[in-house]
Amino acid sequence: MNMKLIAGGALTGLVLAGGIAGMVSAQSAADATGLTEDQIIEIALMEVAGEVTEVELENRRGTQFYEVEILAEDGSEMEVKIAADTGEVLKVEAEDRDCDKDDDDDDDSEDA
Repeated sequence: MNMKLIAGGALTGLVLAGGIAGMVSAQSAADATGLTEDQIIEIALMEVAGEVTEVELENRRGTQFYEVEILAEDGSEMEVKIAADTGEVLKVEAEDRDCDKDDDDDDDSEDA
């Protein structure tokens, strides 16, 4: 009986610690960059009107930037990259998720 209580208490503690770690992680990301997620979203939406579907803090080649994915009003998927330290828009590009790079719209079958 006591083992069940101890195990249950330990599990509860781990769950609470995980939740606190997640909050601290989000806060430390904002502290490290000086920009909040709301500010990043506002900057991205000034570049591309639509609905933000994802915001990620990326670190490539020693540079931190936010990658904001937006479903544009015209239905296209766009990506806006924003410098995490300054809020400067680094790049705006269409999201290309199509694996068929040859644009020939065929199914590679040959007609004889």
